[in-house]
Amino acid sequence: MKRLLTAVLSLGFLLSLTVVAEGQHRHSPQRRGYIGVGGGLGVPSGQFGTNAQLGWMSQGFAGYTTRGGLLGGRIDASFGNNPLGSPGSVWMGGATANAVLTPGPRPADFHPYFLVGVGGYYVNPTTGGGAIRLALNGGAGVQYHLGRQTDVYVEGRFLSIRTTSALNLIPITMGFRWGGI
Repeated sequence: MKRLLTAVLSLGFLLSLTVVAEGQHRHSPQRRGYIGVGGGLGVPSGQFGTNAQLGWMSQGFAGYTTRGGLLGGRIDASFGNNPLGSPGSVWMGGATANAVLTPGPRPADFHPYFLVGVGGYYVNPTTGGGAIRLALNGGAGVQYHLGRQTDVYVEGRFLSIRTTSALNLIPITMGFRWGGI
């Protein structure tokens, strides 16, 4: 599991270098690398929802799209906390590598996107016993173009962290994205 997390974080670092390189070509009409930050709610689901309460999530990501913007890849890093019904909470943080599909013509002021991915999350209940676990996620979002290379986004995902009893939650996040097409 540590190898998987190391691979995902390394890929994210390499992707961020691509974004920086793309940013150096300010006047290029084919800018495809992007970064973003956001935050929102961590809605517990399934068995985790019976023990946990509504929490918070923070998110950062770096991505790259094909020339037409239809297909892409994105590395997400998230950190969050969900309080438990009894004293304590569950802290989690990790990263996923995602495939992204963005249908519709570019450039567009408003467009949906879909993503699916796999990664690793460190889960640490305040009662102890933290560990890195496999994480699967999938979801959808919408972006609205605010101006030159700046978008606002809202997305919802289903995140399943594979612990002994799957820790499932629905992160609902909003934030800003810079770059891309």
